[in-house]
Amino acid sequence: MKQFLKTLFGFGILLLLMCSIIEVALLFRPNVYAYKRQYMDEHVKDIKVLLLGSSHIEEAVKPELVGKGVFNLAISARLREYDVALAEIYVPRMDSLQAVVVPVDYTNFFFERQHENPLTKSIPEDLSGTCRCMHTKYMGTRIDPFWYFSEILNSKLNYMSRFWNNRQKLQECDSLGYVKLDIKDRLTDWDLRSIPAVIDTTKAIDQAGYEEIRQQYEQLAMVTQQKQVRLVLVAPPVYKTYQESIHPIVLNDIHQFVRKLQARYPHVEYHEHLFDNRFTSDDFQDASHLNESGAIKYSKILAKIIYHENS
Repeated sequence: MKQFLKTLFGFGILLLLMCSIIEVALLFRPNVYAYKRQYMDEHVKDIKVLLLGSSHIEEAVKPELVGKGVFNLAISARLREYDVALAEIYVPRMDSLQAVVVPVDYTNFFFERQHENPLTKSIPEDLSGTCRCMHTKYMGTRIDPFWYFSEILNSKLNYMSRFWNNRQKLQECDSLGYVKLDIKDRLTDWDLRSIPAVIDTTKAIDQAGYEEIRQQYEQLAMVTQQKQVRLVLVAPPVYKTYQESIHPIVLNDIHQFVRKLQARYPHVEYHEHLFDNRFTSDDFQDASHLNESGAIKYSKILAKIIYHENS
């Protein structure tokens, strides 16, 4: 028994050492998080428009079509708290900054009133651990400063593939942070994927969740106000199958939330394109994500918003 425990202990030490080597080695392999941080650090004085958010911005806005000095810092599955952390890190140092663009996602306003939509063909995977791990390790957002989130234990991004894939594939975004979705890769039931949950209007709003998101948007408003730049809130287009699942009560909650924010911070803008009829089925990768065709359209619309041109 004693020998067995010694062997088991030795194996545990060896396994821990091997995992530690892999964990450190991954730091030297490229990924979209590390790339975007490097770009921000190198161009922090030159960026004029900063795009934050998750996949609804990362895959929907091509910076080159919006204007010069635009960078897409959005990353798929990002939690809003990391948008706040990144804004607090970079915005005060951005001498050329004119506007920060942040999405207002419909799904962020469920506040525990939702249940599964029977029409959807996909259930969102919980990537909060991946978000926390990758942002902490590669983007320097120390929201949990006394805890290390291992990439091996937390990330769901097939981290081991980074040891043999080429650099271009690993980066997974263009030089300005945009991630392209090709309609050729669209699934046959794409229009029933990423449909939002059904809302139970008999349930009260979870006040703790509401307060959390209120504080997050207020922090974004404060950091942009102190920098004297615009905070542009946007709601990108969604397909008609998504539109049909949008509950008017939740939409009204969003509008009231934005009005309250604007009452305290007049520099905050809100531009909603959820029901924009300029977007057709060919512009979507699934019910809530634009493909490249849609991204081209939306980027040009956003350019007019940023530069105050008539739509």
